[in-house]
Amino acid sequence: KRNKFIRKPTKNWARLIVLLMTLIIGWVIIFQDNILLKISTFLMSIGLYYLFAQYLFGSRQLWLPSGYILSTCIVAFSLSYIYRTFYENKDKRFLKAAFKNYISPALIEEIHATGELPKLGGDVGVRTAFFTDIADFSSFSEKLPPEKLVKLINEYLTAMTEILLEEGGTLDKYVGDAIVAFFGAPQTQDDHAQRAARVALKMQKKLQELRLKWKEAQEQWPELVTNMVMRIGINSGDILTGNMGATGRMNYTMMGDAVNLAARLESSAKQYGILNHISETTVKLIGSEFLVRKLDKIIVKGKTEPITTYELLALNNKNENLSKLVELFGRGLASYEKREFDKAREFFRLSLELEKIRYEDLNMGDINPSQIYIERCEIYLNEPPSSDWTGVFVLQAK
Repeated sequence: KRNKFIRKPTKNWARLIVLLMTLIIGWVIIFQDNILLKISTFLMSIGLYYLFAQYLFGSRQLWLPSGYILSTCIVAFSLSYIYRTFYENKDKRFLKAAFKNYISPALIEEIHATGELPKLGGDVGVRTAFFTDIADFSSFSEKLPPEKLVKLINEYLTAMTEILLEEGGTLDKYVGDAIVAFFGAPQTQDDHAQRAARVALKMQKKLQELRLKWKEAQEQWPELVTNMVMRIGINSGDILTGNMGATGRMNYTMMGDAVNLAARLESSAKQYGILNHISETTVKLIGSEFLVRKLDKIIVKGKTEPITTYELLALNNKNENLSKLVELFGRGLASYEKREFDKAREFFRLSLELEKIRYEDLNMGDINPSQIYIERCEIYLNEPPSSDWTGVFVLQAK
């Protein structure tokens, strides 16, 4: 009676509505990464369209076609989502397939999110090389049957690798019991040196926990196992990283003089009775977060230029005993470098009393930095060095 009839929108209005819904779907698919957010945004858009259609029908008797528009939107959303999941994400699948064995899943996600793909041909940058090795590991195979040796090394490597990957390190390879790794590639890391130092301390702490576990285990492990010592060498510098090898048989690895020095630092740690041997370049990069002590000026085997090396002791958390050790040893080293050997020896005798607090649960023997310098001081007190002596010590072994 009121002459109000149901009306349909013109074809242009219908096309505009479909275009608008398509733009909304496109925005949801392209700019939203969270699947729950995608679905909730899409359903909210459909709901708003339905409410808008109800409003127009009730107030203006304008009937908006819902069936084919909604079905078109659902089909478009589904196809778009399938396309993005299985086609556009192929680069993520490639990254996971190529790097899942030696970089952390979180780092793969970060590489994909930033769009910064690894340079597979190899490139040079300032990075940190990281080497670990179990002391006297050849003796383990002599005292353990093969099945127990495999069980032991797998437990050890699994625990250490998890720590490495958690800090965003890249596993280069295993060489028997040794772990070769680096930080700062394939993804750039401004704090690559700090990450390496944290990993070293975390690994030593984890090994301490494993030693305690092996001591308390029902199966009897020999003392060689319950006193397992891991030494670590760390150096930062220009390092070439990339896929290297033969065509179809490549390995993502590192090369360079800085890498060789890190390996030398790891092996020479034994001569000082320390666990974490790091270079001066790394010390300059890690800042004040860590407690370190200057150790020596050395020329490693195969090199001609001297370097200054340090021992990484702990996080700089104001450990009074370790801080006192660093202070006394540092004063002794300063006197030693001034050729004041008698004075230096007295400081080293004081620091010697604190050396045992570094590794309370380990039997490190009589070798430690303070004892080494006491012996050097006594030698130089009996036979003073030449006038051109610079305090540089030449390592005779790797």
